[in-house]
Amino acid sequence: MNFDKHINFYKQHLISEKNLSINTIKNYEIDLKQFFDQSVSKKNLNEKLEAFISHLRRECLPSTINRKVSVIKNYLKFLQTEKIVDHINLDSFHSLKNKHKIPKAITKKQIDAIIQALITRKNKNSKTYAMLLQLMFLSGLRISEAINLKWTDLNLKELSLNIYGKGAKERRVFITDDFIDVLIKTKSDCPLIFNINGKKISPRSINKFLDDSYKEGIIKFSISTHVFRHSFATAMLENNADIRHIQKLLGHSSISTTEIYTKVAKSRKKLILDTYHPLKNKL
Repeated sequence: MNFDKHINFYKQHLISEKNLSINTIKNYEIDLKQFFDQSVSKKNLNEKLEAFISHLRRECLPSTINRKVSVIKNYLKFLQTEKIVDHINLDSFHSLKNKHKIPKAITKKQIDAIIQALITRKNKNSKTYAMLLQLMFLSGLRISEAINLKWTDLNLKELSLNIYGKGAKERRVFITDDFIDVLIKTKSDCPLIFNINGKKISPRSINKFLDDSYKEGIIKFSISTHVFRHSFATAMLENNADIRHIQKLLGHSSISTTEIYTKVAKSRKKLILDTYHPLKNKL
């Protein structure tokens, strides 16, 4: 059976019934097409899935594989619910064991040094990228949220931004007045706060900018955009902020997701203790 011909119908369901964001739905579509396009030679779904996971293991983390398998499984369940297909055995569509990796975080001093280095890099888009990354550290935004920010989301009176996160959930984050002053000076006719020649910035382009900056010796760390959000959460915890307040600022639906950052804070404190304890290196 040609399972992939119903993807557009499924997308409409995700929009109308699940209220998922356009970016999320696009990612779902990519996962589904990747599965069906790369598995055309296999006769049944179990064989398709086995070949698909085998391929992904060579280039993806277990968490990524689990996400893709979950997308495929939910799509097939939808086809069953709509009676487009008969009963499908989904027993093999189970999650792989996934070790929870502690997010990487760096200090405010290191962030400041990175931002200053990026601003001075000889690249016409350096200042825009640097300001976007700085905002992620100041507010804990996801990269997808930062690149979609519009000037209409900015509340000058309350020094805040209206954020539309995962699952179309809305929240508010706060930023400093001095950062807003710098931000306002960059305002153009484009409705997007961060843009390149009036066009939306892609997450890939920013991560490439960071990667190139590291390879060229502009910055000392090989990092991704996620580090800036992680560092915000860790800094908040180290300053004794309530974890439920951090959860709201980050837009986490579950407190367990936010609690991962407590491990980062503890590991940082242990590193400092191991490095600067007065008995270090003494017999």
